[in-house]
Amino acid sequence: MNGEGCNCTFELIFWITKIMLRINLLIILIFFNLSVLSDDQIEYRKKGKYRLISNTHLIDDISYKKEGDYQIVVEIPTGSRRKWEVNHKSGQLEWEFKNEKPRKVKFLGYPGNYGFIPQTISGDGDPLDIIVLSESVKRGDILKVKVIGMLKLIDEGDKDNKVIAVTGRGAFKKIDTLKELLIKKPNVIPIIKLWFEGYKSPGKIIFVGYENKNKTIEYIEAAHENWE
Repeated sequence: MNGEGCNCTFELIFWITKIMLRINLLIILIFFNLSVLSDDQIEYRKKGKYRLISNTHLIDDISYKKEGDYQIVVEIPTGSRRKWEVNHKSGQLEWEFKNEKPRKVKFLGYPGNYGFIPQTISGDGDPLDIIVLSESVKRGDILKVKVIGMLKLIDEGDKDNKVIAVTGRGAFKKIDTLKELLIKKPNVIPIIKLWFEGYKSPGKIIFVGYENKNKTIEYIEAAHENWE
């Protein structure tokens, strides 16, 4: 075989190997997403730049719990500063406006996937806020999560508690309680606490304390009863 033929053979083997590696990586990513995402995924269509529309009312039509796991609708993916939220009447996701402009938090991006637990109503009439300590997913994704505790906050005089959860994949998959996370990874929760205390103007958000897993689950179940 001449030199030109050898070069062609080696080049073909190189490209076949590269393609196979990409296919394997894609399979791994698909498996990861299926293990974290709920089976209740829904399809959205964009309506302009500021709305995601579906045929599902995201608060009322998605189960708050499935097969023992709580579910969350993601409004703001990990790392994003864009302040999206669910519209209570339409049940659709919208980019929040402030001073006639789409709002971005003037701070670091969110330190986890932030959203709400469907079929719940808190004391202020909103679905329960929740932050999931996991890799970034898409806005509108529905995650099945393990609740581990809660951050108790006051926002301008009103309760603004944040449920804390993890997924079955990632760095915290073996963590079961907030206490366990504080012991094994002592810097994680202080980061979350400092973020919520700092993303608005100084003094607006006041830290009250932590809530354990059992009390947090009672809090969620009570909020679900309020919704019913």
